[in-house]
Amino acid sequence: MEWQQLQKEQEMIHAQLRNASRLREQKLLIEGQIDRAQQEIYNHSTALDHIRSRLDKLEGFSFMNMIRTWTGQQDELRTEKIDKAAILELKIKEAKNIQQDLKEDLGQVHAKLTQINEQQLQEALSQLNAKKKGYFQLHAPEKSQRLEQLANEEMLTKQLMLEIKEAEEAGDVALTKLGQAAASLHSASGYSTWDTFFGGGLIATHLKHDALDKTESYLHNAQIALQRFQNELLDVQDMSTKSLHVETDGFVKFADYFFDDIFSAWSVHSKISTAREQVSRVQDDVHNTVWRLQDKHNKALEYLASLQEEKTAILQL
Repeated sequence: MEWQQLQKEQEMIHAQLRNASRLREQKLLIEGQIDRAQQEIYNHSTALDHIRSRLDKLEGFSFMNMIRTWTGQQDELRTEKIDKAAILELKIKEAKNIQQDLKEDLGQVHAKLTQINEQQLQEALSQLNAKKKGYFQLHAPEKSQRLEQLANEEMLTKQLMLEIKEAEEAGDVALTKLGQAAASLHSASGYSTWDTFFGGGLIATHLKHDALDKTESYLHNAQIALQRFQNELLDVQDMSTKSLHVETDGFVKFADYFFDDIFSAWSVHSKISTAREQVSRVQDDVHNTVWRLQDKHNKALEYLASLQEEKTAILQL
């Protein structure tokens, strides 16, 4: 039927326009995340410089330092400040890595946007709407309003299902990266003596540099995967239909707190087990989120079937 062909073409154009809108939203979101990473780098660097200054003072001679040495307080102060410095070093390094990854994501978004000619799509959409209006006037004026309502709901539902699918895929990637980070932390769980060299970053006394770098790399990969998962969830949150709404406010909170805690645990003496527990907890969060997305996808599929059934019934009258 001519109307169904027109509707199919309209869906394709709407999908491309929705993709353009989504890419613009992603662009703004990622730009804000890049700015936030830059601010974190500045804040952590300022705090680290302050700790370095305090450590220099602890190393210098003073009567107060002599008294602290006699009472053991100096060692406690040095240990506390070194632990704080180690945390800041990791956070600075991670913020820089995240910023670089986000810049690459932003470049990809920009490249995709340049390939979409929105003006041309809008013109094609106007022509299709005129053709559909003409068709209804000739063949089914009494059915046109309800068919248009069903068509719009069908388009929104299909777009929602696409957003859910992309979020599910991002969640699966995050689970894979979290699993790798968990395995790496497990292999490092027998080591607990840590030190920090301000020129070269955090090292483990009883671990080779490459082993530690590998674990930090896995943690970073997990973090950027979580960030991308969070961004996809925000896309899902923006999509809704009259009869189907996906609420994701509770889905996206874990990504914000997780890595602030994980790097603190990862750098402080004897806290690898705590880091492993945090990774495990977030794995559970992601699993639950993906499961809820799958449930919403199934409900959207059922809703789409009901729309198509009603549309078929109207066209057969």
